[in-house]
Amino acid sequence: MTSKLCTGCRTEKAIDQFSKPWVHYCRPCANQRSRKDYAARGGAEYAYAKGLKYNYGLTVAEYETRLTAQGGRCAICREVSPQRLHVDHNHETGAIRDLLCEGCNHAIGKAQESPSRLRAMADYLERHDEASER
Repeated sequence: MTSKLCTGCRTEKAIDQFSKPWVHYCRPCANQRSRKDYAARGGAEYAYAKGLKYNYGLTVAEYETRLTAQGGRCAICREVSPQRLHVDHNHETGAIRDLLCEGCNHAIGKAQESPSRLRAMADYLERHDEASER
């Protein structure tokens, strides 16, 4: 068998136009169906809610409650972020800590979640603060 009929566009197409031989829709039709299904489920908001639940066990309402409790600000720098705040968690236990802006979340990750390393970084910056050297 070198070709088959696509159920979506009702066109006879070569087998290589299908993702797998047993799939009934050609790639363009399958993509179109996936986009429609994604939009019907809620699009990016649906995907975000699903990721929150899967990764952290949080619902969107629980995330919003935490965000409100933090005044809509990062728990470390207290800045308002133009993007959603990240859910900070302990990578060993999975326990959720707080919501952080991207910069603070990445800083903790780059410091390998080590309080002593973060303190050493702060000490270093203070030692090399140009304003205090003047």
